[in-house]
Amino acid sequence: MIDKKFFGKPKKIKASKLAELCGLQLKGDGDCDISGIATLADATSSDLSFFGNKKYKEDLSKTKAGAVIISEADLAFLPSTVLGLVAKNVMISYAQVSQILYPEKKETAKICKSAKISGKAKIGEGCDIGENVIIEDNVEIGDNVKIGNNCVIEKGCSIGSNGLIRNNVVISHAIIGDNVIINSGAIIGESGFGIIPTGAKMVYVKQLGRVIIGDRVRIGANTTIDRGSVEDTQIGNDTIIDNLVQIAHNVKIGERSIIVSQVGIAGSTKIGNDVVLAGQVGVAGHLEIGDKAVAAAKSGIASNIEAGKIVGGIPAVDVGIWKRQAVFLKMLVSKKDLLRNLGSQANVGLMSALRGSLKNRFFAKKK
Repeated sequence: MIDKKFFGKPKKIKASKLAELCGLQLKGDGDCDISGIATLADATSSDLSFFGNKKYKEDLSKTKAGAVIISEADLAFLPSTVLGLVAKNVMISYAQVSQILYPEKKETAKICKSAKISGKAKIGEGCDIGENVIIEDNVEIGDNVKIGNNCVIEKGCSIGSNGLIRNNVVISHAIIGDNVIINSGAIIGESGFGIIPTGAKMVYVKQLGRVIIGDRVRIGANTTIDRGSVEDTQIGNDTIIDNLVQIAHNVKIGERSIIVSQVGIAGSTKIGNDVVLAGQVGVAGHLEIGDKAVAAAKSGIASNIEAGKIVGGIPAVDVGIWKRQAVFLKMLVSKKDLLRNLGSQANVGLMSALRGSLKNRFFAKKK
């Protein structure tokens, strides 16, 4: 549920006004007052809900919501008593509506007395700096930046305007653009894994690069982005990085890419624009992943991926091959278990024939 203690009291507004502001079409009778957002199952007559997944078709048929954001194609499933707000993209429209009903509250900017700010740092206008923040020499921070409690921004770093740095963030060796959000616990600019084993001892390679983060980037909680060794680690504009992601030294990620939780990217890999790496993908070092490539969850990427390719599996291969491998393995294991249970030596020939049949079915060369 949406708790007023955390998100405040929602703005009350007519459904028709919401439709006007968000470019939605009204379908149905009435013009209800909207004063909250809820799921289809929990909504009341004063709530707005949304239908963006066919799995919730039954909930839609029973909903008591005052209005539902819905696509034109799904209007047939909407109860006659519920007002439809027809959207081209349900989730984008829902995002717009949520911003209207629950706008961010602008708080009076302040710098807490416990913050330790170097006299050599430059702080822009309208900044809000929390308790126990440390800002070192020659740091430059733009206007209207909010920095949460217990953050450390080390010497020489710069942060553009309108940024949000949540609690317990550590930033070093970094140049950060405008409108960047860094969530709690993230560490930006630590040294990379520059270790050379010699047999007798480990030799540490000094990490002399930086982290360069573009505009409108979002970095999730407890994510770590290492600075470069000699080159810079770079994150392009509008890229979204989820929680618990590890980005190693010299990695370069393009614009508008999506890096989902628990992804690990080894050093010096180059990732293009509009790339999606799903949860727990592992990427080996010194590789190139082309624009608009997609890696399915838990993929292990050990070689270059061409632009536009969709891959999956360990090691990652074309998604079509990956699916065939999964089916083949399942069938082979099931048949082997069956024959083992029969326990007859005569079945050895049948097993051999089965292997040949499966091989021909899934891996025969196309003419």
